[in-house]
Amino acid sequence: MTSATGPQVGVTLYSFTNEWLSRQFDLPGLLHEVAKRGLGPNIEIIGFQSLKEFPDISDDFAARFKDLIAETGLNPTSLAINSDRFLKPGQQPIDDATLVEYHKRQLRSAAKLGFPVARSQFALPVHLLPEIAPYAEELGIVMGVEVHAPMWAGHPAVQAYGEMYDKLNSPALGWIPDFGGTASRIPASMLDAARRAGAKESLLDMLKEIWLEPGMSHEKAGKLREKALADGHAPAHIQAASLAFFILANNDPKSWAALVDRTVHIHGKFYGVDDDGVEEAIDYETILPLFRDGGFTGTIVSEWEGHAYDTRDAFEQVRRHQAMCRRILAS
Repeated sequence: MTSATGPQVGVTLYSFTNEWLSRQFDLPGLLHEVAKRGLGPNIEIIGFQSLKEFPDISDDFAARFKDLIAETGLNPTSLAINSDRFLKPGQQPIDDATLVEYHKRQLRSAAKLGFPVARSQFALPVHLLPEIAPYAEELGIVMGVEVHAPMWAGHPAVQAYGEMYDKLNSPALGWIPDFGGTASRIPASMLDAARRAGAKESLLDMLKEIWLEPGMSHEKAGKLREKALADGHAPAHIQAASLAFFILANNDPKSWAALVDRTVHIHGKFYGVDDDGVEEAIDYETILPLFRDGGFTGTIVSEWEGHAYDTRDAFEQVRRHQAMCRRILAS
């Protein structure tokens, strides 16, 4: 932590996706490892990744989870819930009433496990917020929507949510910024992964040029595909390069200032921190002071998304990221 009154650091278990999928850890083992390495105490858990019973939670599991939290000395900070309409392959999307109830089930589980914040997604239509916010208030839980790349503070969907937030003025609604939406460059590690997949330098040069252009990410991805195919690049190589359009975006890092007042939790997205304590793609020196000086006192969880294409040690990456955040916040 930086101080009792300033932003705190923690970690989302999503950072350890490779370690989880390779069965190096089960949930108790992973939480004990996080605690042993001093990467908490504040933690975020992805409901559908880590909790077998989710979206519902039994009394027995809730009791065992709370015992585990007490054993490790960790602090449940955020539970990530999902806003999917397509719940099972081959089935029709669920209707609005079912989607509302689906969210209520997940919010009940978050509250039952002791999480004060539930991360939601923009797949929840803005017109359903008036039906869910009062229920979250009853539970005493805050539902924060994740502003994830390619979105940023100025995205139309974010603006629409902001208008509804103003209208409802509910203490149960807020923002969860994800810094991948305001990257300044494509991570070198991501470019290296594309090279390993066979992408040529000419394709990566084209990628870097188009990625910096204004416009929506899906449109820029389409432009890259069209130009690259015309130049004879293989579809598989184009696909490897195109990852950059969908998990990070090039928007103004200072734009987060517009969301500080209603920010309830932060995803400190990162792709790699070097030996000098500098993140590969995101300008943390600009972003973190916006929240610190704006009065944010919640948690910034380290979220290493390099696992999508890299096999570096996630625990070491999180350690480096937290050290970087503490240094910047203390400056």
